[in-house]
Amino acid sequence: MFKKKAYVVYPMYGVCQVTAMEKHKFDGKTIEFYVLECEMENITLKVPVDGVKNMGIRKIISRTEADEFLKMLQRKPADIEDNWKIRYQENVDKLKTGRIKEAIEVARGLFIRNRFKELSSSEKRLYEKAYQFIVDEISIALKKDKESIEDIVSGALEKSAKKFEHK
Repeated sequence: MFKKKAYVVYPMYGVCQVTAMEKHKFDGKTIEFYVLECEMENITLKVPVDGVKNMGIRKIISRTEADEFLKMLQRKPADIEDNWKIRYQENVDKLKTGRIKEAIEVARGLFIRNRFKELSSSEKRLYEKAYQFIVDEISIALKKDKESIEDIVSGALEKSAKKFEHK
């Protein structure tokens, strides 16, 4: 169970903050809800406490995990799919998991792809979503401001791109 003011990750919505707990009656049953503020999408969601696990909502990664994921961001990516329809669907599916590792794969792959060929507008939005997801979660995990994390993430993506170019 999450506490009020805790940060959580909601797949496809990114980092959200638990702003309240509410109870509502439906068909004679009382159901408890989390009220989540999702800054990246600028929305408020009410999520049944019992449905959190099925929806893939999870706690923020630890400080140690954040450091590991920043190192992962610098690694050379696997080959990048050439067919944009397949690549786009694979990337959407990865972001739907809500796992930062998958968001890193999306951001890294699209960042590098953009070096060779301009991304479509839909892929640009996917890249921005993955990038923001990474920055938001790592900034909370490391308790640092988003601007400094953006610098770190951008630098890591540059290092990854250099490794890809020197295959």
